[in-house]
Amino acid sequence: MDETHLAAALRYVALNPVRARLAKRATDWRWSSVHDQLSRKRRCTLTDTAPVRERYPDFAAFIAAGEDEDLSMALRRAETIGRPLGDAAFVERLERQTGRTLRPAKRGPKPQQAGKVTR
Repeated sequence: MDETHLAAALRYVALNPVRARLAKRATDWRWSSVHDQLSRKRRCTLTDTAPVRERYPDFAAFIAAGEDEDLSMALRRAETIGRPLGDAAFVERLERQTGRTLRPAKRGPKPQQAGKVTR
């Protein structure tokens, strides 16, 4: 996903326990990686917090800003259909890098190849 959607995904995951009413605040959820993002001392050896800290040095303010509902819906849709999430330039760059078509194709049967007879 591109940077805009990465930010939305970070908030989405951090706020999952709050959304599910398992905790009042993200920091109340014992198993959340939010604790590692907020702590100056690394506690978890499973998650590298550096990439997130580099992008969002004030993680508390970042989470406090809350979710963007439209971006959260886009995340859910992309996860369901298994497509990359980002703006057109991002998806085009991925297509060039992978040599694959990643945007949804037009629905319906594929056009017949010239000179090919189907029976």
